[in-house]
Amino acid sequence: MRSKPKSAKVTSLLDAIQRKTPENPALAPESSAETMTQPRSRRHRISRGAATPPSTSKRGKPVQFWLHDEDRRLVRELAAWLAGQGVRSTDSLVVRAALRTAKTGGEFLEAYRHASQLDGRLKPHRTHESM
Repeated sequence: MRSKPKSAKVTSLLDAIQRKTPENPALAPESSAETMTQPRSRRHRISRGAATPPSTSKRGKPVQFWLHDEDRRLVRELAAWLAGQGVRSTDSLVVRAALRTAKTGGEFLEAYRHASQLDGRLKPHRTHESM
């Protein structure tokens, strides 16, 4: 049984896999020198304090929301509208877009009051007159 001739790419990959790492990592010529200098300079920049504002993280933090059926219906309605525009969205992106377009004012206050009445976790505050 004869084996097929190996291509140059396969041969070079096999050679790379079979290479042994040096016994003493401090003697590695290029990799240790580059990796050791980069973190130091990064730490040094952070300790000085940057003149520019810190950049925001590209990854968010996981948050869990409890939505009533009415709220889920609104998210689905917004997602359906986006689908009509040719956009594939997720519930998370729909909520984030809605938050970015929300403006403070009377309409927002009314929506908050309506949502707080539906929220079973909040208890109405007692006033002095009802005591």
